[in-house]
Amino acid sequence: SEFFQPLQLLILFAFVIVIGQSRTVPNNNDTDIHNKDEIELRKPFFLEEIYLYTYYMSGFNGSWISDNEFMVESITGDIGIIDVKTKETKQIFNGTNLSVPYKFNTATISADKQYILFSYNSRRVFRHSTIKNYVVYDIQNDTFEEIANETFISLALWSPIGSDLVYVLDNDIYHMTFNRSQNVVRRLTTSGEANIVFNGIPDWVYEEEVFGSATAMWFSPDGQHLAFATFNDTVVKDMAYFHYGTPGSLEDQYPTEVKIKYPKVGTPNPIVSLSVIDLFDPLSEAVTLEAPINEVTSDNILYIVSWWNKTHVLATWTNRVQNQSQMTMYDIQGDAKLVLSDEETEGWLQPNLPIRTRDYILLLRREPSGTSAGRFRHINRYEYKDGQFIMPLDLTPGPSEVHAILAADSPRGKVYYLATAPGEPSQRNLYSVPLDGSQKPTCISCKLLTPEGNKCTYATASFSSRRSYYAFTCSGPDPTTVTINDNNHQTVLTWNTNQVTRTLLSRRLIPQRKDFNITVNGYDCRVRLFLPPDFDESKSYPMMVFVYGGPNTVRIVDDAKYGYEHYLTTNRSMVHAWIDGRGSAFKGSNMLFEIYRKIGTVEIEDTIAVTEILQKQYSWIDANRTGIWGWSYGGFTTGMVMARDTNFVFKCGISVAPVTSWIYYDSIYTERLMGLPTPEDNLDGYNRTDISRLSEGIRGKKYMLIHGTGDDNVHYQQALALAKSLEHKDILFEQVTYTDEAHSLENVSPHLYHTMDKFWCECFGWDH
Repeated sequence: SEFFQPLQLLILFAFVIVIGQSRTVPNNNDTDIHNKDEIELRKPFFLEEIYLYTYYMSGFNGSWISDNEFMVESITGDIGIIDVKTKETKQIFNGTNLSVPYKFNTATISADKQYILFSYNSRRVFRHSTIKNYVVYDIQNDTFEEIANETFISLALWSPIGSDLVYVLDNDIYHMTFNRSQNVVRRLTTSGEANIVFNGIPDWVYEEEVFGSATAMWFSPDGQHLAFATFNDTVVKDMAYFHYGTPGSLEDQYPTEVKIKYPKVGTPNPIVSLSVIDLFDPLSEAVTLEAPINEVTSDNILYIVSWWNKTHVLATWTNRVQNQSQMTMYDIQGDAKLVLSDEETEGWLQPNLPIRTRDYILLLRREPSGTSAGRFRHINRYEYKDGQFIMPLDLTPGPSEVHAILAADSPRGKVYYLATAPGEPSQRNLYSVPLDGSQKPTCISCKLLTPEGNKCTYATASFSSRRSYYAFTCSGPDPTTVTINDNNHQTVLTWNTNQVTRTLLSRRLIPQRKDFNITVNGYDCRVRLFLPPDFDESKSYPMMVFVYGGPNTVRIVDDAKYGYEHYLTTNRSMVHAWIDGRGSAFKGSNMLFEIYRKIGTVEIEDTIAVTEILQKQYSWIDANRTGIWGWSYGGFTTGMVMARDTNFVFKCGISVAPVTSWIYYDSIYTERLMGLPTPEDNLDGYNRTDISRLSEGIRGKKYMLIHGTGDDNVHYQQALALAKSLEHKDILFEQVTYTDEAHSLENVSPHLYHTMDKFWCECFGWDH
């Protein structure tokens, strides 16, 4: 074992930066430049810096493994355990002189700290999922053991106790008991079938729209039992597209057809079941935990699974359109009781993970705020009594939206969470509140300063096992800093200041920024303008509006990132605008649910109306040179804006990987927001939001459509449908197709950004 001084710790372990994993690029708050000579020394942002992620910033790269220790990997591949109490590091793996031919992707340590599970040869499946090879490293004996004979595994997880492992191979679950004398492997399921039946891992739609992860199995707290979901996609229809391969390759003379089980709106969803099995009884069989079909029907969705204690499972189910939910408690024999119901009459539900502390559970639910904004998501504390969760207590009242519950500290009687400040939807602060509700919430991050001396306004935290320490990440308004703090909120270790990025930014011109509200259609739409560093009100500037517009999202946040808007404002000397209108998050249920069952209407109206007001209110905005662009839902918003903009507020627009008709998108996301595409339900709503039906409105405007043929999320079919409508109406437009590229277009970023740059040059009359 080796022990290092704190300075050496930081050098060896702190600065682990994985370029390319983040799909957004850093963007700063407005940094004032007071010295004229300094302005002349600074340079504008360059386009290449945007797609090369030059200003990427890393956050906390450790994993807590006890109340005062976390594990971290250095840039050389060494793995150490940092004790934040003693400030000592113990190296447990030497990756510098690795003698075996592995290039590891991930590393996790067993609960007993005897083994490290490494993955390598990672291959992407969907957004969150990969297949990998796995190997276990014995720390004591300095030896490796392959898992499943070097075959590709979908998922591998350590037990919370000891050094047991479960993994998914060919869609079936296996349990492996590690013992230095003999390792025992037991197959737990046999029904797995490629692309049809998934055990312990979600299919495409559950991974993308429900779990947001590649995991569908959950250990009991004592490691004795495993709950797991099974997804049967037999009745789910295939979505097919072609993979064209390497140009000029004989192996790719004929394109390969790729098929994905993808339920579109109104078509059959996967059939999901939940089971539990005893891991240590070799004769045990999986017990099915039946869905409460009387409450959520047989066409249901499994949203949340967790353990109440070592013998009882909690599961939250919803109906198909996700406005009714039922939490059910099961014992390990499969007996069930309904413990909590919920219904949303104005919009959709957002089921979330119940956090147990003492004999309470903590849940996020929409509660009245005492204001005209309607309801906000608050932390509700429920007591468990007589087989029910009862007597909810709102721990976080008022017009503030809770993003997430981070941790419950039972011994100290506190709950830590992230939330907006009242009236500040762009902020994300770290708060604590007493579990008994005896005091108002305390903002922890509001009292903490960035190295530049500003109050932190965008924070997150990762807590140790008994909440004695936490890694605090402040990523706004200034570049990201990470500190390790104790539960008195005193810094015990500065982990990462992203000083390299800070130094690079000191050589760049930073745009000015204006935040304000504009009232349209009865609501305050939030606006953020980025202005050129040398902004002059007597001049006229073109304006770019970047949109997303998806329900329950916001574009305007105080997270410091440096992106395309910094290039456009500093290099192209233009105004860049973000707009959060109706349907956006964190401003109350009234504004949020305005979009319910009518996406493609209110958010489009607000985008056009706010932009027109900006053009009239500010003489320095050139109304004849205003453009708009967006990606994914933002591509849809752009297309709808171009089609519905009867006053020619926008001269040009680019839709990247857009939805063009919601009949082509997946069932779980779309039906949550729109209901079913039937005459009895909301077929008219679907038709009203189909850009192909409104494409005549694009005539006479400069419009570009960009899409990848290998997009498994928003299919290339979407772009082709709109293109066909425009072509048949003889409406001129530009189209760029990226062969075999997925939704992120990550392999063609230089071409994408240079293509867009050329388009804007033509639109705004710039030199290219």
